[in-house]
Amino acid sequence: MKSSNTESEQQRSTDNAQATGKASLSVRGHWTLSTMLVAVMAAGFWVFARGFLLTRMVLPDRSISSELPYTGVATAEGTCEWYPAKFERVIVLVVDALRVDFATWSSELNSTAAGEAKPYHNRLPVLERLGTARPEQAQLFRFRADPPTTTLQRLKGLTTGQLPTFIDAGSNFAGSAIDEDNWLQALRRRPAEGCDAATGQARTGARNLVFLGDDTWLSLFPEELHDTQAAEANGTWQSGEGWARVREFPSLNVWDLDTVDDGVLSRLPQLLLGPEAAEAQMGAEQAARVQGQRRRWRELVRQQQTWAHADFGVTGMGSAQVDAARLHNEWEVIVAHGLGVDHCGHRFGPEHAAISGKLEQMNAAIELITEAIDGDARATALVVLGDHGMDGTGDHGGDSPREVDAALWIYANRPWRSAAGDARAARTLRAAEARLAEATVDADLQHAWWRNTHLSEAYGGRVAAPEQRSVAQIDLVPTLALALGLPVPFNNLGAAVPEMFADDGGSGEWGLLRALRLNAAQTLRYVDAYTAASPAHGFPAAALRSWHA
Repeated sequence: MKSSNTESEQQRSTDNAQATGKASLSVRGHWTLSTMLVAVMAAGFWVFARGFLLTRMVLPDRSISSELPYTGVATAEGTCEWYPAKFERVIVLVVDALRVDFATWSSELNSTAAGEAKPYHNRLPVLERLGTARPEQAQLFRFRADPPTTTLQRLKGLTTGQLPTFIDAGSNFAGSAIDEDNWLQALRRRPAEGCDAATGQARTGARNLVFLGDDTWLSLFPEELHDTQAAEANGTWQSGEGWARVREFPSLNVWDLDTVDDGVLSRLPQLLLGPEAAEAQMGAEQAARVQGQRRRWRELVRQQQTWAHADFGVTGMGSAQVDAARLHNEWEVIVAHGLGVDHCGHRFGPEHAAISGKLEQMNAAIELITEAIDGDARATALVVLGDHGMDGTGDHGGDSPREVDAALWIYANRPWRSAAGDARAARTLRAAEARLAEATVDADLQHAWWRNTHLSEAYGGRVAAPEQRSVAQIDLVPTLALALGLPVPFNNLGAAVPEMFADDGGSGEWGLLRALRLNAAQTLRYVDAYTAASPAHGFPAAALRSWHA
């Protein structure tokens, strides 16, 4: 019996030892497998990051007025040799998430099968009315964004002319300052850059700038958008620096449809109409007109607490050195960024009735701005744009047609285009299209990059869409820079919109050829600098040689 028990205990000891050995082997195998798995995942992420999460080198170079982009060519001192400024004043009105079909007027586009209009259908009639009545002063474009279609990345593209990479998308809510050349920096740079449209001579002082709206801009441009009101008050400001007024409003509360828009719309009348005290010096008819406009502006503001701000006190937004009258008379560039349409999309979606009210509010504001600049003797342009669109749920960030197709509308208080100029621009575009057709590029670039032929299909229309001129968002950068007499930002990859320059120089093609030559030389200069600085630039050697041929 004892022997039997001893044998049983020995057998249990043997079994336990074997089980322990198996468990020990299993642990070693587990760690080996885990190590291999981590290595494979790390390798996979490295390949993904190298191939999809592209990065690019930011060059510190700046374009300056005293140096043309052609190799070894300097400008004569005191002259404007990039491009003579077309406009003395420009207003850039960003209507966040202004999708192209929100701005396109059509009796059938965007309507349902039953013929019922969408809530956003034909809510911006001022664009159609002025475009029809004054075609030489206005034009609507499809304004195609490059993904990611998030506001911060779009603002980078709209100011630098560069293509933000997907790895930037995670920083949409925590942007860092832009440290590459951009047109805002050129406006405020000292010594001054560019040409004075009034005199035709080189600038002697930085531009006077006003910013109103989305506070995202301040995270990107803390130096360029530095308000000078405090410096004016304490005597440290000098007139050669140019003055700036900056009123930013919080942007992340998507449930709030009105605060940012009200902040913008309540302050624009001070700049466009001047102080109320000045009405006493006007004739009766002019005073009545201005009072009527001021009243209409006030009716657009939805939150009455807006008027409690110090900006609406006796001195307005002025200071002892730069009073309200100077603000009105001397501003040169206004950037205003409203968020109501975008927030309405995030909160309710584009099919909700609330979007009608926000678009109608923007329509009334655009109408009032055009009335004000029509009465200005100085050459003034209004640029209305969407930074991106929105999908069927009101969101954005991806690359679907509704997210990338924004709207761009350019209006000026004097003619800037003509039938003859448009014909010149069309010939240029057809020639470019023919060259692209020979290249191995995306089909959209080959066949439809400058004419919007898919609007009806993509946006639910029941008839063929109207032919719509299409431009890339980064194309605004060289266009705006040259129209303001500024050098094109060094890192820009956008192409100047030919219609803007095709009518310059009388019956010849001087303006179009000069603008496109400057643009092409600037782009090639950037490519040369980039390939020299980045061994992993990715450009084929044959392509680099052909660009210099």
